[in-house]
Amino acid sequence: MTLAFRLTDPTISTLDTGFRIVEGTVPSWPLIGPSSSVTSVNSVAEPTAEVGSRARRSAIAHLRRDLLIGLGAFSVLAGVVAFSIFGQPRSVAGATGIGVAAPGGSMAGAMVSAQAPARAAATITVQGPSTEAIAAANAYVGAVVAQQTLDAQNAFMAAVAQQATDRAATARAAAPAVVVGANTGRAAPAAADGSVWDRLAQCESSGNWSINTGNGFTGGLQFVRSTWLGVGGGEYAPDAYLATREQQIDIASRVLASQGWGAWPGCSAMLGLR
Repeated sequence: MTLAFRLTDPTISTLDTGFRIVEGTVPSWPLIGPSSSVTSVNSVAEPTAEVGSRARRSAIAHLRRDLLIGLGAFSVLAGVVAFSIFGQPRSVAGATGIGVAAPGGSMAGAMVSAQAPARAAATITVQGPSTEAIAAANAYVGAVVAQQTLDAQNAFMAAVAQQATDRAATARAAAPAVVVGANTGRAAPAAADGSVWDRLAQCESSGNWSINTGNGFTGGLQFVRSTWLGVGGGEYAPDAYLATREQQIDIASRVLASQGWGAWPGCSAMLGLR
């Protein structure tokens, strides 16, 4: 830089050695010192406005450069610390095939062979499930399927039973009610207790002589209405379940005479009557 000074010694005219000296002579004492009589062109020992402006710009440029260098060094240091702690990101390792971070965070353990990606990918092996795991999974699936099948069967049986109950209730509701006085009161031949007819009624209707479930078979010996009326049952009642035990046995004797024990095929065979 160039500064302008004025010396008071008139023996020296002009000298430029990094400073501009005007109208002065070389003094016998130091050029600048406590006892010198050097004066500034503008003000004592003060740089010009242009020199100050240049100095400020130079200081700002140095400050910017120092800040950039510091930020760069901090970024590099932060990257090294992050790599040491967390290891190489999975996405980068998978894409390049160069390194994978070790569990302990060691950089030596984190790096693998820096071969070509295709060759590195060829050395990667994927271990499938073990035989024990597959067997356990198959057993679990089999147990689940078996339980679901059992649940479906139980639900089906429950639905069938409910349908049978509903049909029986509907049939009972549709069956004609017992009308008082429907039995004519006509006397029938006496029948001893414990006879073959009692055993047959026990097999057919559990010994209930007035049963009417609505399935078309009524009375202790399970007559259908056409058979009952066809052999003269109307003499006693319009249907078998409205007749007394003796009246039903009398009509059963007539059926036996015309059809034999085959009129009650299941129970007569069970009782050994045919």
